[in-house]
Amino acid sequence: MKKIIPFFLICTVSACASLNLQLRPHAEVERLAIESLSLRDVTLRMDVGIANPYPIGLTLKDVKLLFLVEGQQMFRSDTKKGLKVSATAKETTSFRINLKYADIMKIVKDYTAKEYLDCVADITVVIPLPKLPGITNEDLSFRYTHAIKIPAIKPTVRISNFKVHMPSMDQINQALAKAKKQADSGQVFAMFTDLLSGKRPGGIIGPDDLDLKLKVDFDIELKNQTRAKISFSDVAYDFSVNNSPLVTGTTGDVINDQAGTVIKVSNTFSSRAIGSSVLSAFRNKTGSFSLKGKASVSLPSSVSRDPLSLNFDETGTFNLQ
Repeated sequence: MKKIIPFFLICTVSACASLNLQLRPHAEVERLAIESLSLRDVTLRMDVGIANPYPIGLTLKDVKLLFLVEGQQMFRSDTKKGLKVSATAKETTSFRINLKYADIMKIVKDYTAKEYLDCVADITVVIPLPKLPGITNEDLSFRYTHAIKIPAIKPTVRISNFKVHMPSMDQINQALAKAKKQADSGQVFAMFTDLLSGKRPGGIIGPDDLDLKLKVDFDIELKNQTRAKISFSDVAYDFSVNNSPLVTGTTGDVINDQAGTVIKVSNTFSSRAIGSSVLSAFRNKTGSFSLKGKASVSLPSSVSRDPLSLNFDETGTFNLQ
């Protein structure tokens, strides 16, 4: 065994030296594309592939990135990424590039006149060569320039036509029976009439004593203040009033036109969700809202080959009818 091991090592080193004359590690940017989109930012995914022809592992040393939007420098980064590449193998690692629209607006003066923004990623990948006989001890650098387009987004989000409908007497009687509450349904009806009109309700029973389903309708109005047209299909949403969760669901009732997008929501919530924060909105006829969710959007094939998931996380104030 003592004679075989040195011979094996000699063969390995000789193989490395031979490969150095013919092949060297290679790195390339395999893909740069939009991974996700929101009303406030866009995230790009960059896949870097590294091929290692040597019978010994390598480690990626550095990825340098200069990112330009409409010819203006957005940022410069120098990322140390310790990706290990196995002997005689190819590995791919992914990098995420997050761009805030608020930051882009600061460097692109005519932002609102844009439909799509021309971006350029100037990428340098650095690979150190192994310290072995016959291989020059140096770093290999690979530089690539990739162009990509992203949509220009500067949205306004508004909640309109918010209305909670009165329950019917049949609904009230069914809720009383289910809760096994002894109360006059007419008085309960009057209590909900006062509550939804903003008056202080009577005390014969509280809304949280019943699991009474109340119908609510409202519109989510979205307008983009740039030339980019964003068309939604199905929309999933979580809607809160004064920091209190109210309704969760999906809707396909979406109107897209030149003026923007109107997402029509029709849902129900339990009277048990009417806590002090929601009651405050009824009394004041106004409140704050929080809207979270996602929708599927399609962009031109020159921008994204696949439909994208657009996420939203918006807050504001609204009025009740």
